[in-house]
Amino acid sequence: MTSKSLFFKLMKEDLKRRIWAVALISLGFFFFYPVVAAFTAGEIKEYTVYAEGIARYEKQLMAWLSFNCGMTVFLMMVASLICGLSSFSYLNSKSKVDFFHGIPVRREKLFAANFFNGILILAIPYGICQILAVFVGISNGASGMRLWPVALAAFGLHITYYILMYCTVVVAAMMTGHLIISFLGAMVFASYVPMVVALILGYFSGFFKTFVSQIFPGTLSHWMFQYGIRFSPVAEYLYQLARTAEDESVSMVGAVLIAWAASVILTGLACFLYQKRPSEAAGKAMAFPVTCPVIRILLTLVCALGLGLFFYLVRDSMGWAIFGIVFGGGICHCVVEIIYNFDFRKLFSHKLQLGICLLASSAVMVVFRYDVFGYDRYLPKAGDVRDAAVHIQNITDWVSYGHSEQFQNGYYGWVNTSEYDYVMTHMKYEDIDNLLSIASEGIVKLEEMKANQRNYQYSYPDSQTSESEEEMIWSQVLICYTLNSGRKVYRSYHMPVGGRIRPALEKMYVDENYQKGIFPVMTLTGEEVAAVRYRGEMDQEVCLNQLSDGEQKALLEAFQKEFQSMTVSKLEKEAPIGLIRFSKALDEEAIRWMKNYENKDMDYRYRSRGDRLSTSDFYPVYPSFTETIKILNSYGVKTGGYLDSLDVRGVEVLWEYWKERDNGSSYCTSQNFFVEDSQQINELRKILVSERLCYYNPFFLTEPYHVYFLVQNVPEDVVIEEEGYEWKEDWESRIQVKFPKGMTPEFVETRMKEN
Repeated sequence: MTSKSLFFKLMKEDLKRRIWAVALISLGFFFFYPVVAAFTAGEIKEYTVYAEGIARYEKQLMAWLSFNCGMTVFLMMVASLICGLSSFSYLNSKSKVDFFHGIPVRREKLFAANFFNGILILAIPYGICQILAVFVGISNGASGMRLWPVALAAFGLHITYYILMYCTVVVAAMMTGHLIISFLGAMVFASYVPMVVALILGYFSGFFKTFVSQIFPGTLSHWMFQYGIRFSPVAEYLYQLARTAEDESVSMVGAVLIAWAASVILTGLACFLYQKRPSEAAGKAMAFPVTCPVIRILLTLVCALGLGLFFYLVRDSMGWAIFGIVFGGGICHCVVEIIYNFDFRKLFSHKLQLGICLLASSAVMVVFRYDVFGYDRYLPKAGDVRDAAVHIQNITDWVSYGHSEQFQNGYYGWVNTSEYDYVMTHMKYEDIDNLLSIASEGIVKLEEMKANQRNYQYSYPDSQTSESEEEMIWSQVLICYTLNSGRKVYRSYHMPVGGRIRPALEKMYVDENYQKGIFPVMTLTGEEVAAVRYRGEMDQEVCLNQLSDGEQKALLEAFQKEFQSMTVSKLEKEAPIGLIRFSKALDEEAIRWMKNYENKDMDYRYRSRGDRLSTSDFYPVYPSFTETIKILNSYGVKTGGYLDSLDVRGVEVLWEYWKERDNGSSYCTSQNFFVEDSQQINELRKILVSERLCYYNPFFLTEPYHVYFLVQNVPEDVVIEEEGYEWKEDWESRIQVKFPKGMTPEFVETRMKEN
């Protein structure tokens, strides 16, 4: 009983010592919660419809009270520093240490009293102010049934991560003997591991051109992000904040348990350090001399490597890289020595350590700069690879990866899946020899570019494609090898899709395993299809939702068979005539909900997802799809000729070219002309194809001109381009079209030469 009484007396005395922190935090939360709740209630009267004002007020208050409130996160970070540093500030004064440690109380009990006070100083004011804010909201008409769950959940989560950050600050305070050094130590503990992870990824992505920076399971970047960059209380806090902001339904149970486990471990470490901490450490920079060289070396290495990488990436020079290493490492080492000794004369008191750090940093730079271990030249043996996944980015940009989903709040939306994640997960390409021929060409191209000192930039598909390498589609080619051992190895190349790899690309494109891994529609079954939607060139849509299961299955199988038969050679010559979508039951349910949704004030997080419900998951239909077209026609679907029905009053042709100035420099300019002769317009109508549909076939060869139909009497459901210049009264809108390669009429070429 006496022991309990003593413990609470210690807490009471500590609170008296820190009454300023209690007042400061209480005042901050009072203004932040009850006052804000009362202040924003004044906006209710600004709405003519009272119910609408209440709904808006309730929504704002829920966002303010929730875990996703960024201002609360900021307050928690600041409070963790205030409480963590003030809890044991007496350790920085020799006289105070002698006084506190002279009290006949075990150190563990003294530690516990101060430690738990640091939590209660924040938790109690925060909880009371949140309760007051909820009562203010209820008194102004908001629903308590909606506010209480949000407030309670936010309280639990914020307190969880506050305690995690607070424990980290306390550990920093235990290891140092000066208030300013304690603050700096807390900053280092909160940021060191994320900085190291960012540095490692920076070296890999900066020097190794085949390094895969995309984050998906199995890659170095994924491992570093999941278990490295989050190895910090602040980083983990912000990560969970972003995670729940993106999807409110995500489970936090695992994250909370890990946070509490880490807090318990840090608390135990802090208590252990408090017991071992010598009383004479007060006033010194570091409480434990053994930690001095460790921290000094770790900080020096990071600064040296970081500044070395910065200078190299800016100037692409090893000389500047070495300068950055020497300058960054030297400055950091000297600053740490000054902090340790509070004496400028001790700048180079550990020259050997500094020299070793600089040599080690230079060695790391050399290894990465000259690819000593052959990272970029890696090519496995075919017999060592079980299967592989390959993604050629710029030939499948149009493919939709994702699914419709209903969220907890009743909203529907299209949830995108990373194209890389999908392909790397679903593809099991087994023709390894064919794939290695593509990878080999990627390595050759990389070495050629290194030799020519060319920039490593993404080149996007150009409609003007020929056998000239500069005119080919350049793309990122991402490969994942699954070795016989089960280990996955990733490499990425930037290379032209054509030329020497054309035979390998042709062979791969028609491979069944490749197509099933790259096109989700190829793994779809008739039982999954709830409706078939078809769009023409101008986005008019027909929905076939009355077909029997057998009819839907027949149409799907016909499309899959004809889609799989498309080779690269065919794709170069055929422009799509329409788009088809085999939607699932949830897709149709979501589309109907979106069309009937009347509340235009939809949360921005769901608006874009809702808009994608009706535009995603379409696939091109080509003129050679005779069986698919025949089935669609039998159901009354018009599968082509939409451009023929437009009231075209003119055609605009615009092209860009480079022009030289008098001083020798060049600039890009453009010219255009209009075709208004009815006979020439009719001739062009027979040739031109829809650019909107050509997006779904990046292989289709077209001329690099911008061509527009200038039309009148456009149907309401047609998507049109913005109005251009030199507009005439009888031109209502313009629709973008393209010339197929080699099919530009002579009179157009003549007009272009004249201009």
